Amino acid sequence: MNDTIAAAPRHNAAIRGRYEGGDGDAPMTALIRPATPDDLEPLLAMQQRSLRLLGAAFYDREVLEAALAEMGTMDPRLIGDGTYLVAELEGRIAGSAGWTLRKPNYARLMRETLLPLPGRCGTVRSVYVAPEVTRRGIARRLMAAVEQRLAAEGAEVAELMATLSGVPLYDALGYCAVSDHVLALGGRMAFPVVRMVRPMPAHRAVMAHRAGAAAPCPAAAAAP
Repeated sequence: MNDTIAAAPRHNAAIRGRYEGGDGDAPMTALIRPATPDDLEPLLAMQQRSLRLLGAAFYDREVLEAALAEMGTMDPRLIGDGTYLVAELEGRIAGSAGWTLRKPNYARLMRETLLPLPGRCGTVRSVYVAPEVTRRGIARRLMAAVEQRLAAEGAEVAELMATLSGVPLYDALGYCAVSDHVLALGGRMAFPVVRMVRPMPAHRAVMAHRAGAAAPCPAAAAAP
């Protein structure tokens, strides 16, 4: 896949369309808990399956396989840091998400330099939901838990690199797309992602005051 083809799906209406999280089956009540080292193997299996199946409408198969081989689905150090959560349903992992205040490991694959955001920034990491339980509220609950913990650690702005398949969800959660980027895989394939940001509630009011007017998307004031 060349870079021109890879970047094109970003502007497809299906990607930018509204995330209809409430139109699936009834919401599921999952246990949200910190991940443990024993979770790593089933976590990776769920994440790989999720990326392959849910990403198939947005990325070529060879690009997905290259992404799995070169950057994987998560940084296992997040488990040791205590900054990775799992959603558990009937004893099985149905979703996962984490956060960090340090530079993410995928940064080495970025073709462009990321401009700094104002305020103390925390990065949302590796958000996945098992394909069979999508649109059941699990991703929303995980994101709420992650943002709560980021705010408790003093983060003023949350940022993430969204896969094309994840953009509608983050749009619905109040994140703003601020820039498109490409991760270089093996020097020959491109994995397009979207940088999205959302200010933490306490910081949002400050930014709106500085901007002089409320923006349609509150995080727009945080964009470089």
